[in-house]
Formats: sequence, structure tokens, C-alpha cells
Amino acid sequence: MKTHTILAVALAASMASSAAFAASHARDTFIKEQDQNGDGVVSKDEFAATRAQQFAATDADKNGSLSQTEYVGEFKARLEKKLASDTRTPEKKQEERERQVRQADVRFGVLDSDKSGAITRAEFDYSGWRMFNHHDTNNDGAVSAADPVKEDQQD
Repeated sequence: MKTHTILAVALAASMASSAAFAASHARDTFIKEQDQNGDGVVSKDEFAATRAQQFAATDADKNGSLSQTEYVGEFKARLEKKLASDTRTPEKKQEERERQVRQADVRFGVLDSDKSGAITRAEFDYSGWRMFNHHDTNNDGAVSAADPVKEDQQD
């Protein structure tokens, strides 16, 4: 019951908010990461489905929450794929790896808003919906190239 209440409050607050953090900060990257059907538009339903899949895939022990090991481990796996095709020197890749992993540890602490040592589904969803609303600048309930990019967004 408490989780459902938290989720409802978090979702309502995030739906009303236009500022955001979490997920992808750049609109075009957000679309690329969340657009499951390839139409260039991320609807609310599509985003919710993508977030559910991301959470389930990251929750390795299937206990309904993300430990720091699970959260940072999933991020490290994606980072390694990205770095594998990167043309920078091994030293520069290592610097990037260390910086990004430190940031992932910090993000975990921020997303774990109740400081329970795990990210609940409600905490995970809250961060994502804040970003969805941040990118839905024309307030049509979807994120696409039709949404003007806010000045603080860069790809």
C-alpha cells in the first residue's frame, strides 16, 4: 500500500513538473533510447513500457528493487559497449570510465531518495517521468523532434 501511494504521489508530481534530471538529458538521445517502435516519437505508454523493461533487466535478483551493485553494474555494461567503439586512447577511455562510474555511484544515491540502500520502482519511475516531462516541451504527451529543445539540453 505504501509503495502504491508513493508511486502515485511521485507520478503525479512528475507529471506536473517541467524541470528534470535523470534519464537522458538531451532530447534526441532520449528519443533514441526510448523509441521502441522507431517512429521518432516516444508516447507516454511507450515510455512506461521501456522504463518497466529497463527496471526488470537491471533487477538481476528480481527482488523488486535495484541495489547499488545492480544499478552501477548495468551502467558499467552499457559504458563498456560505448567505450569499445570509442577512438580515444586507452588512457582517456580509463579516465572516462572512472569519471562515469563515480557519477553512477552519485546518481544511485540521489535516486535512492528514501536512503534505503536500494532504488525502488517508484524512485526509478519518478526520475524517468521527470525527464519525459522535461523533454515534452510542447506538452502534447509525447517526446519527438516537434518538441523545441530547451537551452540547457545538448547532444
